[in-house]
This record gives sequence, structure tokens and C-alpha cells, in this order.
Amino acid sequence: MAGRVLGAVELAGPNGVLRSRAGKHRVLLGGLLLRANHAVSTAELIQWLWDDAPPMSAKETLYVYLMRLRKEMEREVGGSVRISTVSGAYRLEIDPRAVDVLEFRHLVQESRRAEQSGEVGAAIDMLRRAERLWRGPALFDVPSERLQRDEADRLAEERSRALERWVDLELARGRHSDLLGELRTLTGRYPLHERFWGQLMLALSRDGRQAEALECYQQARTLLIEEFGLEPGDELRALQQRILDGEVTAVSARPPVAPDEPESREPRGGAGESGATRYTGGGDGWSVQCQLPPGIADFVGRTQEAETIAGALTASGAGPTAPVVVLSGPPGVGKSALAIRVGHWLRGDFPDGQWYVHLAGTAGGEPPGDTISDLLRLSGLSPQAIPSGSAARAAALRARLTDRRVLLVVDDAVDLGQVQPLLPSTPGCAVLVTSRQRLTGLPGGHQISLDVLSARDAEQLLAGLVGERAAAERGAAQEIVTMCGRLPLAVRIAGSRLAARPDARLAAFARRLRDRQRRLDELRVDSLGMRASMELSYLGLGVGTQTAFRRLGLLEGADFPSWVLAALIGCGESGDEEQLIERLVGTSLITPVGRDLTGEPRYRMHDLLSVYAADLAAGESSETGRAALRRLLDAFLQIGVAARSRRQRVVWDRQPDEARPIPDVLSAEQVRRLVEEPLAWDNSCRRLAVFVVERACELGWYADAAQLAGLISVTTRSAAQRIHDAIRKAAVAAGDQLVAWRTEFTQARRLVQQRSHDAFRRLTGCLEAFERLGARQEMCYALVWLSMCRMTADEDQQARAYAERALKLTREMDADDPQVLAVRDFISALATDYRLPEVIPAYQQAWRAAAWFGDLPYQWTVLHRFSIAACRVGDLEHARWAAEQGLVLSERVGEPQATAWMLLQLSRVHNERGAADAATESAARARRIFAADGDLHGEAAAAELLGELAYEREAELH
Repeated sequence: MAGRVLGAVELAGPNGVLRSRAGKHRVLLGGLLLRANHAVSTAELIQWLWDDAPPMSAKETLYVYLMRLRKEMEREVGGSVRISTVSGAYRLEIDPRAVDVLEFRHLVQESRRAEQSGEVGAAIDMLRRAERLWRGPALFDVPSERLQRDEADRLAEERSRALERWVDLELARGRHSDLLGELRTLTGRYPLHERFWGQLMLALSRDGRQAEALECYQQARTLLIEEFGLEPGDELRALQQRILDGEVTAVSARPPVAPDEPESREPRGGAGESGATRYTGGGDGWSVQCQLPPGIADFVGRTQEAETIAGALTASGAGPTAPVVVLSGPPGVGKSALAIRVGHWLRGDFPDGQWYVHLAGTAGGEPPGDTISDLLRLSGLSPQAIPSGSAARAAALRARLTDRRVLLVVDDAVDLGQVQPLLPSTPGCAVLVTSRQRLTGLPGGHQISLDVLSARDAEQLLAGLVGERAAAERGAAQEIVTMCGRLPLAVRIAGSRLAARPDARLAAFARRLRDRQRRLDELRVDSLGMRASMELSYLGLGVGTQTAFRRLGLLEGADFPSWVLAALIGCGESGDEEQLIERLVGTSLITPVGRDLTGEPRYRMHDLLSVYAADLAAGESSETGRAALRRLLDAFLQIGVAARSRRQRVVWDRQPDEARPIPDVLSAEQVRRLVEEPLAWDNSCRRLAVFVVERACELGWYADAAQLAGLISVTTRSAAQRIHDAIRKAAVAAGDQLVAWRTEFTQARRLVQQRSHDAFRRLTGCLEAFERLGARQEMCYALVWLSMCRMTADEDQQARAYAERALKLTREMDADDPQVLAVRDFISALATDYRLPEVIPAYQQAWRAAAWFGDLPYQWTVLHRFSIAACRVGDLEHARWAAEQGLVLSERVGEPQATAWMLLQLSRVHNERGAADAATESAARARRIFAADGDLHGEAAAAELLGELAYEREAELH
């Protein structure tokens, strides 16, 4: 948990970081953090919010703001922090050391104690750590004049006094040379602060640069006269006179501290004693340089990552070597921007310089020897003193950096060979590397993988570029961010294009981005584009890995296990896919996303990368892509058939009459491992299987697609509808009426389970079609489901009539067919009069037959009808047993729709048994499931039942 007001106001916790969009919420959060663990009166809160002009309903509005802030904190942050009410006042309860302003004041106070005890090094370290807490002006995003006047200005003064003390202590230790860069930064940041100008003049004079010191005085004087019409104060004028009189002379820099002295291992944030060491080879001195490129003014997010990087680079006691942080991630994720931002943030921690090396992101970049030569010249070494040869130059660089505090930012490195010659040999310096590759072999390296921005940060970045249009077209802005995959570079390009067209609607740009084939063309402005950024990574791959990357583009962004890649590239039993996966992960082109239920690692390609890969795949011959997708379809069929043979037989779905032989795309060992738990494989592969079914239908392989659809369990209405539409459309186009009507029957069955009024019409159409086609078994099944459909509508006589027709058909069919045997007992139960007690043993026999056959969805259907029938004859124990067993089955299979409908039946049983609370709980749970699945019909049925239950309970009370 961390509360921050020294910059933008935010609250971090186990669930994430709260950066409220509401200005009033930021006012309350910022003020309460400033007074953490102390009660703040309602009157003071009102003053913070509205200054001296509160509305008439100020107290009521304050209460609403606090309630919403609490909800935001609970949702976005979590953890133990809370706002409590104390006798009409409010208090934010949080660990005081977790609030940056309180920690800042604590460190400043402790530094005074350390200084008074003679522990100057510890005092300096504490002051540096205190400065590190600042991320910008205090409360800078808080729209409250009262807080800005009373609190922000006071905090700014506390900060400047702490900085003055730190500089005084460093100057007293003879660190004048090393302070020059920092003091120039301070005078630039606070141009009217005379104390910093005086400290800079003193440091320059002690470094033997009296002329520059006097020039600094003139700069300060000019600024003060232009700004206020005033001459510098007495102290600054006195210092100028002392310099003119020669009273401030050059002082030798403090000699380096011996390695065994405690101060040579300065704690995190300390300035270090090593800055005094000078490499004197060739008589060359040291030149403090900041080479960092300018930071991005509208940088958003990444606070946690920045703090992690900074902590690793400045950690005390890190070991005998310089800390190295490798920041990796996919193209466009913002690695360079974050590295440069952290580099600027840590300038005070590395007073000997902040160097920047750009290695161009390709193996053909600048040779290491040339890069090192540039760095040696940057450090102040004359060209004549630079040795020849890469190894000699690397040794000279290590010597120059020994016992210094330099931050080296190495941007866009390709491999270890580019980075290793640049590494310092002793602690004090630090190296921050960005790379598209995971450079795991660097000594002392901390690996940080950068992910895309959060949705909120990405929207904030876009809003900063397009202004008020983002709020006016919030939905379109969110869609643009989503289409950009929340990659900072893509969002920035999109925002730049929109900013150049103030008249353009965000919705129109979002529509253009929906087209995957033109998305990368839209995400380009001037010479900056996502395609060019991705191309660098692709061209750096080997031929085999490039092929794997292109094949994965065929998946259109779906996550996948490694066996999917094996099928796409035709690895067979070689196992080459694992090496290819490792290379693609190592170059940040795919990302591990955990393990599926079979224990297989799964991976995902960022959406824009998948668009780029799909573009590359489209450039190959159509036969190449077709062959890859055929292998993938065959792999799914190979695994699905093996899983079905281990798991269950199917009652309702008919496999093709003449199924195509399925080739062995995967090794027998792979298939065996995947189907050890058939239900686990089924649950893991559903989404990707739906995609494969659709693609197969587009390519004309509808019969194989229908076979695959029968081998998997589809759990959502939308997925079932997509499969139905794809197969039926392709089958009708090919003139295959039987496959088309089998597919229609599958969808009609789902409508019966959902109690849709359209189910009877569509089932009747299926029955008529099966009669025309002479498909007797399909006719039987259609009659069974028509019986259940009529029973659901309380048309018992029609239900029994359909069941009797189905029973007659089963007697004419193959008596040895297991499917016929399994369904016959169920049909007999359906044909039994629900008013007679014989219905219970009839359903018990049907349940035994279903359990013997093993088809779990079929067992669920029998149990559901069993519970309905038992409820009608008043056998509530059997009704409850059947519903509870069906609930266990549906949850085991992972069918949310089946779970919800069984919960509604269980609710009715509970209600009949007089368990009103249990009935309400089951119906409410069903309603939540329907709502999550987007099933409006099911949600309405649950709401209707809940209304009936509430009405009955109200009637009982009166």
C-alpha cells in the first residue's frame, strides 16, 4: 500500500493504482493523505473542495463524493486502507511510512539527527532518498486553491530547504566538482532561488573556475532584475565580492575512500564517495555529461515499473558489480521512453554523468569498439589517449568508470555481445538496457518485462493528445485504445493523427481501425509507424522462426499452446516447436500467459503483432496458408477423437456417414498427454476450436468442421451461434442438406434448453427435413426434443404424442445401436403420464441407461426432465436429488447455461419444499450467470421467477 501526493495524487495497493479521473475525488484523496491517520472536519473538507464558495448542499454532496471515493478505492486498490468516520469528521487510515509526504518529512528529520551525531554520510543518504520521493510538484493535479496555497506551496519550500542542506553537506565534504551538474539542474528548475545560485558559484570557485562563478552571478542578477526589478540579496552579493577578492579559491577534491571504509558502500540514493576518483591517463580529466534525450512531456503511467527499475539501479549492497536492469518487451510498448524517464529521474543519484547509447535494434549496428570510443571521449579522454582495438577500449572504459557514479542507458540492444563490453567492473555505476530480447546472461542483471498500458493509462494518453474530444466520444476513444492494443506507440500515433485533424470524429477513425487488413496502414504518421517498428524485430529472426511467426498470424490473435504451432508448421514428432517458441518469447514477439487445464503452457501474440504476422502470411502462396490450417484442423480432430474415446459417447450428435481418415499431425505421445483428462482438454481448447471451425467453413471444409463441433462442448450462446451459422451456411452453399439440418437441429436443441419460443418452430422444420431425407435416427431425436419442448410449455398431451412416435421409431431401428438403447428408456419416461406415480421409476431407469452410456450433457438432460416430472407428481425428494445431481454435472462440464437452467429448476423445487431463502438464492445465482452470458431470455426467466418468489413471500406476510 502506498499513498502519493509528491507529484500526481495516487493510491497504490494489491489490486492496482488509483489515479482518479474525478477532480473532487483527487482533492479529497490528496488532502486526506496529507493528514493521514488524523481526523479532518467536514468544514475543512468543504473548504478544500469549494474554497470560500460552497454550494447549499455542500454536506450532502461531500458525502456522495466520499462514498464514490471509497468505492473507487475498494475497486481499484483493495488492501487495508480505508476512510473511516470519526465524530462527524473523516480519517484516512494507512501505514504512515507508506505515505510519501510523511516519509519525506521523516527522512529529513532523521537526516538532522544523523548530522548532529556526526554521521554526515548517512544524513546525505537520507536527504537523497527524500528527494527521490518527489515525482513532480506536490498535488499538481489537485484542483483546490486552498490545498495549493496552504499545502503545496509549503511542501515546495520544505523540498528546497532539504535540497539546500544536501548541497551544503556535500560541499563541506569537498564534493564541489561532482555537484556542478546537479546544481545547474537546480538553478534551471528554481531560477529565482538565490541559495542555489550561491551554492553553484561556490562549487565553481572551489573547482578553480572563478570566471564561470562570476558569470553565474550575472545570470542570476539578470533574472532577478527582469522578474522583480530587484538586485540580488546581501548574501549573494557578498559571495560575489569574496570571489572577486580571491577569498574563495580552488580546493582539491576529496580523495577516494579506501575500499574497506564503510562510506565506500553508500546506501541506496546516496551520492557516494567514489565521485572523487579521477582517471589521469594522458593527463585527461573527467567531464560530467548528461546525454539523455529529452523525456516525453505527456508520459503517463508506469509508476510502479519506474520505481522498480530505480530501486534496482540504486540499491545499496547490490554486490561487487554494477547493477544492470534489462527492460524488455514487444515493439512499441514504450521501453525507451520509460528508460529515458527513469534516467532523468535518477540524475541526482549519478552525479558523474548520465550516458546514452542507442544500438539501433539490429545486429548490424555500430561496432562495440566505435561505441566505446565515443564513450571514452564523452568522459573527457582525449582522442590521442584512446587505445585501438575493442578489448583495449573496453578495458580503458572500465578503468575510467572505476569508483565513479555514472548511469549508462543502453537503448535497443540486440544481444549480449553489444552490451557486455560496456559494463563497468565495480559498483557505483549502473546500467539500464532496453531490448526486444530477454538478455538473461548479463551478470547482475534484473529482468523486467514491460507490458502494455492499463486501459485507464492508455485512455489518458489519448486524451492528452486529442483533448476534449476523448471525453465527448468516450466509447470511440476506448475502442481506439483497444484497437491499438494499449501499446503506447500505437496510441500516440493514433492521437497524433487525430490531433492533426481537429474536425475529425474519433468514431470514424475507430471504424477504420476495425479493419484488420488496414489497421497498420492507419497507425502511421510521417516516418513513424507500427509496421516499421515491428519489421525490425521480424528481420532479426532466423528463417525458421520467421516462418513460425508468420504461421501464428493465421490465428488472428488467439492464445495457443505449443502443439498448435507444431501443427501449423508441420513439426510432426521433431519437437522443433519448443525451440521456436523459446526464440519468439525471447524476442518478446509472443508472451507466456500461464498454463491451461491440461498443464500446457499457453502463449499470446499482441493483437497488432498478430495483424502484422497475418499481413506477412497473406504474402505467401494461398496453398501454404491452406495447408497450415488443414494441419491445424486435423490436429484438433486427432485430439478430439482421442479425447471422446476416453471420455464418453454422444447421444444426439451424428458423426459424418463417411468420415475422412484423419492423418496423424501430432505424435502419439503428444496426443496421449493432452487427453489424459479429456474434460480438461475440452475446456482448454474451446475458444480456439470455434475459430478453427469458422476458418474451416470459410475454406469449404464444412464436414470436418461439423465433426469437430461435435467433439467439443460449446458453453456460450454466442459461440454456439457462430458455429451454427458457419457450418449451416457452408453446407447449404455446397448443397449438403443433411449436414445443414443436423446443424440446425443442434442449435434448436439449445433453444429448448433456453425455453425459447422459437424452439418448436425450428424443431418442426428439422423433423420435416429429416423425413424428406430419410434420416430415421435424426427423426427420432427431433421427436424426442419436440416432446421436451411441448412438456416445457405444459402441453403434456402433445409431449406424450411426440414421445410415442419416437418410441415407435426406436423399435424399428437397430436394437444393438448403443445410442438407440441409451435413448429408448428416456423416451419411455417421456411417454409416461406425468400425473401417474409410474413416472418416477421410468425416469430412474432412463437415468441408469444415461449413466451407463456416459454422455454427460445427455445425463444432464435426463436429470433435468426427471426433476421436472418428480416435481409435478409431488415427489420433492427425487426432484431435489435430480436437480442437485444435474447441477454437479453441469459445473463439472463447465456449461454455464446448463448450470443456470438447472439452478432455476432447483429454485422451483426449493420453493415447493418451503425453503424460500434457498429458492431465492438459486434463482438469483442463475440470473447472474445468464447476465454474464448475455442471455436476455434466460435472465428474464430468472427475473420472473424471482418476482414470483417475492410476491409469494409478501403474500405470506399479509
